[in-house]
Amino acid sequence: MKKRICVLLAAVVLTLAMMPYVNAMAEQKDFRIDVSSLADVFNERHDDNYDFDPWREEMFSEFQEEIRSGRIPDLIQVYDGDSLETLKKMGAIVPFTPSDNLVRDFETMPPFVREALREYLVTEDGQFWGCIEGGLDLKAMLFYVPGAWADSPFRDRTPPTSFEEFLDFAEVYLDTPHEGFCLLYNWSNEKLCVQGEILGMLLQSWVCQRQYAGEPYRFTSEEFIGLLERTKNLFTRLAKEEPLTQKKQKKLRELFANADCIYDGGKAQGSRELYNWDHMIPYRVYAAQPPLINIETGFVCTGNSNADPAEVNRYMEEIVRRRDWHRDTVYATYIHPEMMDPEKVNKTFFSRVKDGYMAQQWLDSVQRIQGVPCMLNPYSIYDKAYDTDCDSVGRVNGQFITSGKMTPEKYAQQLEEWSE
Repeated sequence: MKKRICVLLAAVVLTLAMMPYVNAMAEQKDFRIDVSSLADVFNERHDDNYDFDPWREEMFSEFQEEIRSGRIPDLIQVYDGDSLETLKKMGAIVPFTPSDNLVRDFETMPPFVREALREYLVTEDGQFWGCIEGGLDLKAMLFYVPGAWADSPFRDRTPPTSFEEFLDFAEVYLDTPHEGFCLLYNWSNEKLCVQGEILGMLLQSWVCQRQYAGEPYRFTSEEFIGLLERTKNLFTRLAKEEPLTQKKQKKLRELFANADCIYDGGKAQGSRELYNWDHMIPYRVYAAQPPLINIETGFVCTGNSNADPAEVNRYMEEIVRRRDWHRDTVYATYIHPEMMDPEKVNKTFFSRVKDGYMAQQWLDSVQRIQGVPCMLNPYSIYDKAYDTDCDSVGRVNGQFITSGKMTPEKYAQQLEEWSE
């Protein structure tokens, strides 16, 4: 009887201790995680069954049930900074003491990346919450092409530093003779490619700034609708006055490049002219806002506090080794650019593309990146739309670009409904 009472008391204490944890989790937005055990990930390469996947995909709501039942996995993968921070606050992951190899790998990353990740991965006493899984990518709103800019009629102007300034410049650009130049290259050769890039610049800059500030999107505000009106007017003028197909842009030099189009490497898609991170235009609508650079990566973290620390480090080091085996791909561009050989990258992966995509000056500039790091998901505003009709986003965006019936007010209302 005494033993039974002790067990019951322990259960009550555990339940009370878990209540803040469980209640807090219930308030969180659901997100995807992957879980596994150390035994499974180490057996992955030695199993005769090549279809064996050591990772099991779950939603956070399902994971909550595992925690309640005491089934805590050794390893947890998350895919954005918010998810990582949620797991930290819930106590669902535990830090570990990293090996010298892991510390060395982290401390030799480029300054911008290292200090940005320190906030997410390193505790005050130097422990690690996890390790980068695979690659890491950096995203900015746009880049200007310095050689083309210097030779253009706009050489005496300061390049834009925000979306609003880009709109200001685009209006001046269309009012000024600019033979031999185009605003943006139609990299996909799709009819609405250039307009789609510009609309994406507005949406992603607006969403990133709102998410970063912890503010509601306010798509139906007069402020945002005013930006949509200016953008739609620009689309109308571009369609009438600007060459927007690859065929018409063949001998033109683009003034701006979107590094996110195909591959980050510092070569403009059309003219093949060089640019780098010194010419970056960050995610911001107005010049007074923080110059956001978005980080896209995933993390592997430790969930089970009883997991063998030596085995945890062994697996995390294996992740690093696997990444370094692929150092001639985009995986290493922002983690260890000094490891990459641009000539080898271009020859191996882009032999059919003139001069390839990767340039040494691009890799060198990674060490000089200046901006405010963030780890956001600007595409989350479309989650509801994709759940109901995966084609609706492209269809509605196309209507806004081309149709007078899709007014800025109607488009803003649609964005508001999607994001709720």
